[in-house]
Amino acid sequence: MKKIIGLFLVISSLVNASILAQVTNGHISYKMDISSDDPDMAMAVSMMQGSKMEMYFKEKATRVEMSMGAMMNITSITNENSGDVLVLMSGMMGKNAVQTTIAETEKSNAEGMPKYDVTFSDETKVIEGYTCKKAILTDEEGNENVFWYTEEITMSKKGQNYLNEQIPGMAMQYDMNNGGLKMTLTVTKVETSLDKKSSKSLFEISIPEGYTVMTMDDLKMMGGGK
Repeated sequence: MKKIIGLFLVISSLVNASILAQVTNGHISYKMDISSDDPDMAMAVSMMQGSKMEMYFKEKATRVEMSMGAMMNITSITNENSGDVLVLMSGMMGKNAVQTTIAETEKSNAEGMPKYDVTFSDETKVIEGYTCKKAILTDEEGNENVFWYTEEITMSKKGQNYLNEQIPGMAMQYDMNNGGLKMTLTVTKVETSLDKKSSKSLFEISIPEGYTVMTMDDLKMMGGGK
């Protein structure tokens, strides 16, 4: 479970900077393909089949819903105007919530998240109608994360870590390797508008009833201190 939580934190560091759209609003769907060469991870990989991620965005606000198969569901909401961040987790470890700030998130990312060397490539490919460029992110252990992004959608990177500031645009596909888990996320649908009524409720920073409140340090400990 610690590897799963740790993987979520790494995903957050790579993805969150790519979802604050400065233009209009929208909804982006990703499929998630997960595998591992580690026999000890076989059960976790099996339980994570069918995982997916949904992103909702409007100016200055984002919501990411990550369904990790039968393991857990994670929702992350960021409001740039108020500076608030809310993370909701439910699943095998119960229901937990972390309410923090963009400033605290930036500090946590700077102190605890992996450091990457970024190499940009001239390779391109089209994903869901968007021309994407390639970047390779290499961590201190030599693991490579391949990141395909489009510059056709501009993003605000307020409150995100230094790594993401080096990657322009929005992530459309990326391959990651963390703790023996290999994951590929690929956009399957892009909608460029949101229903006004649902839009308001999507971005509310409010902890639902039944959730145990945690700190960001508690969350990192669940992820093995990452």
